[in-house]
Amino acid sequence: MCFSATASFVTAGLLVPAGAYATTVALRHDRRYLPLASFPLLFGVQQFVEGGLWLALGGSTTIAVETAALGFLAFAYCLWPFYVPLAARSVETRADRRRLFTVLAVLGFALGVSLYLPLLLHREWISVSLAKGSILYGPVLIYDGIVPRSVIRALYALIVSVPLLFSSVDSVRLFGLLILFSVVGSAIAYAYAFVSIWCFFAALLSLVVIAIVRRAARAAAGEQVDDGIGAARPRAG
Repeated sequence: MCFSATASFVTAGLLVPAGAYATTVALRHDRRYLPLASFPLLFGVQQFVEGGLWLALGGSTTIAVETAALGFLAFAYCLWPFYVPLAARSVETRADRRRLFTVLAVLGFALGVSLYLPLLLHREWISVSLAKGSILYGPVLIYDGIVPRSVIRALYALIVSVPLLFSSVDSVRLFGLLILFSVVGSAIAYAYAFVSIWCFFAALLSLVVIAIVRRAARAAAGEQVDDGIGAARPRAG
């Protein structure tokens, strides 16, 4: 997170139980929503890891800093580009969109591995520092000198936002819109520490998932769900 170890740990303390609750609801009522329901829990673990990185930057060994950074980037680089399309696919009812989300999940997995695996093999490529009260991740990427980082960032944003924005479920599309705003806003206002800042905003936004899962549970139980914004109702067509 972008402020301090305390802030990261507090955020983790909020997200982990919230995610555990959402996951339990999905398990009991509609398991299609289980990947989506786990977002707050996973973001909570990621924030906890970054809290550890804050502590490591305060005076621990280089190995401790590198290990904590690798833990955080495992989520940012490797997990989310694959898991977000997978979660959208899990709740999708239209076959054509399920195929699209599958393709995006494969692309996300390939992108994530290409960003993360070289760091595991070359730990000296990892660079972590503090800038304007935020953690700045500046690792060497295999695309450096070939593809501008702005292009990689745009591709990443598309992979994590398109599956949500094109979902047949109204509430998931709303969540996708919020995620897109967080990506664009972080890229514009906090380009110097985009990875840390965006993951923080996305972590807080993941609490919206609780409402999505609760509505899906009500629908699965046969209760009437309103048709307003946020309804877990598949879109016709």
